[in-house]
Amino acid sequence: MARKQVVTFVDDLDGSEAEGTVQFALDSNVYEIDLSEANQGKLRAALKPFLEAGRKQQTLPRAEASTTRSTQSRHQLQQIRAWAKANGYPVNERSRIPNSILEAYQSGTPSPSAGAQGQALKLLSTGSMSSEGPAKATMLTDSEFAKWAHKLLEDESELPQSDIKGLDFTRLQADLKTKA
Repeated sequence: MARKQVVTFVDDLDGSEAEGTVQFALDSNVYEIDLSEANQGKLRAALKPFLEAGRKQQTLPRAEASTTRSTQSRHQLQQIRAWAKANGYPVNERSRIPNSILEAYQSGTPSPSAGAQGQALKLLSTGSMSSEGPAKATMLTDSEFAKWAHKLLEDESELPQSDIKGLDFTRLQADLKTKA
């Protein structure tokens, strides 16, 4: 079965059939409007004195980028990443650090989940569970480690079930590997 689709432009001002879409920019905002030939003429006529008096730019000026990232040294970024990991924020080693993490670092705000994540790491790396934690982290696959750690924390810790379910087991395994 064949199907034919017809796209009709409707003038955004008066609802008549539009000839096409017109783009224009003002104050670094790009606008797009579907207009009939008559309304395109009206728009161009209204803008004509401003266009003639203005200076044409090739592209719209970009909003100034945040200087937070560009002014951070490599050492500072490493410190921020280490702080983020220690405080329960998910952060990658190489990509940009999200503004929310930069703001939390500057204010010293720990992640809401940092408590449970930190407790689980402490339980698996020190205390009664520590004899196996780092070794298991290096020996088991990601999914095996997650199952093992989940079961162990359920059976032998006082962490609430909801906190255990919210743990980042991949990060726990990586953190334990550094202690092995």
